[in-house]
Amino acid sequence: MGIVMHGDVGTAPPLDRTGCLMALEDALQRWGADVPEDPGAGELAQLLDEIVERLSGDGSTGSARSAAELLAQAAEALRAVARLGGLLPAVSLWHLRTAIRQEAAARAQLAEQRNLRSVAFSR
Repeated sequence: MGIVMHGDVGTAPPLDRTGCLMALEDALQRWGADVPEDPGAGELAQLLDEIVERLSGDGSTGSARSAAELLAQAAEALRAVARLGGLLPAVSLWHLRTAIRQEAAARAQLAEQRNLRSVAFSR
């Protein structure tokens, strides 16, 4: 069974740890992060923290702050994966999938705001 796509957001998370990490790498690159080759969960969490800082800086919009909160939660899930290491693979996978969902929700939050802005300016 493949991942059903809607736009660029998958409706089902990858089924394994490697797929989750690859999906998160791709997502962070879309946010403009310089992702190193073969990063671990801890490195991805640090990159998310940098994006959170950027989004929640002075003058940020409400939707940017909301997206930053979601990305902060994704970073926390990745830190949990890093702490677990190879222990409890099912729990790690749950945290990875949580991070994927939080990132997708953050991206959707900003996309919705952009769509609302474009409708308001077109009137």
